[in-house]
Amino acid sequence: MALDFAPAYRPVQSPVASIFRAVTKWVATRRAEHAQHVALQSLLFAPEHRLRDLGISREQLTQAMEIHRK
Repeated sequence: MALDFAPAYRPVQSPVASIFRAVTKWVATRRAEHAQHVALQSLLFAPEHRLRDLGISREQLTQAMEIHRK
């Protein structure tokens, strides 16, 4: 008869680690939102013919920036 003496406990998760993960996730989200805003803003100042080539209108860009701002 073989006995298994491997530890059967789960380590307790530190509240500091979960706070750190939450802050890291928040920072990553804010960076992504900022990058998206910068990209939309650069498209907003692009010439009309380039927007047409991309299939985007200025109205769509302003709507996307309004949604992004909320």
